[in-house]
Amino acid sequence: MAFPEPKPRPPELPQKRLKTLDCAQGAVRAVRFNVDGNYCLTCGSDKTLKLWNPLRGTLLRTYSGHGYELL
Repeated sequence: MAFPEPKPRPPELPQKRLKTLDCAQGAVRAVRFNVDGNYCLTCGSDKTLKLWNPLRGTLLRTYSGHGYELL
């Protein structure tokens, strides 16, 4: 009798704060991470998008020029 393959477990969520990103974007409206967690984008009420390396806590690039708040 064959047993089914065990399903992979999802990664565990951190139980403590690992990094704090100093965005200085006013109200941060959203944060999105890429699949492997090496990059994230933040958008805020200052009408900018910021690309981060969340593992190092470093700002890589700021995108501006949008006429409205970003959601």
